Amino acid sequence: MPATAETYFEAAQTLYEAGKQTEARRALRNELKIRPDNLEARYDLAVLLEEIGHRKDAVALYEENLRRGWHLPTIVNLSAIYRQQGETDRAVQLLEKAARKFRHEAVPWYLLAEISAAAGEKEKAKKQFEAALRADPLNAFAHIRYAAFLAGQKQMKSAIKHARRGTGLRPECADCWRILGDILRDAGDHSGALKAYQKSAALNPDIIIRKRIISQLHALGEHERADVMQRSVEALYRSQHSATP
Repeated sequence: MPATAETYFEAAQTLYEAGKQTEARRALRNELKIRPDNLEARYDLAVLLEEIGHRKDAVALYEENLRRGWHLPTIVNLSAIYRQQGETDRAVQLLEKAARKFRHEAVPWYLLAEISAAAGEKEKAKKQFEAALRADPLNAFAHIRYAAFLAGQKQMKSAIKHARRGTGLRPECADCWRILGDILRDAGDHSGALKAYQKSAALNPDIIIRKRIISQLHALGEHERADVMQRSVEALYRSQHSATP
């Protein structure tokens, strides 16, 4: 047993946070030898294997998890892999079972909605998004994803309402603010979009969101501010892509 932690599972978490992924995987395997019904440990091991490209082994672990019990994060990851492999029907079947099992979870419903939307089944997708919000009206991502769907249908007023609800529920979510910004931009509210993008940048100041800010500054006629920021972005890009001596 690890000397510095109560269980191998706890040791794996410490090792992963220290950047020692190989040792973390080893600790998780040891944990599963002792506690094979530890669904969280098997899920974490599958995620680590996915990170290094061992998708087949990860799938085997996810599927073993579901043979032993219901675990929503496992369902989410496994359904995503099924979709990537072109096995959309398997993903749908899995998510539909999860929606029945986890009656107060929005996740299975909004993932089903996105599959329906991708297949062009817009009315079905709308009903599934609404089912997600009935299951958990406080799920920020259900609101945000529904907002993106509504914006794609040009229902901008409803899209803005749900996007604002999502950012209100998860103000620490940079992507949520970015999506709100995109919707406001497409609705012609450049001032509102700028504010949303700035909040996103405060949480995750990547180049993509900075370019969106520059675009909105130009749209608002603030060209000098936009040019200053453009030079800053170009300098950052050069520093990130300069050749190592």
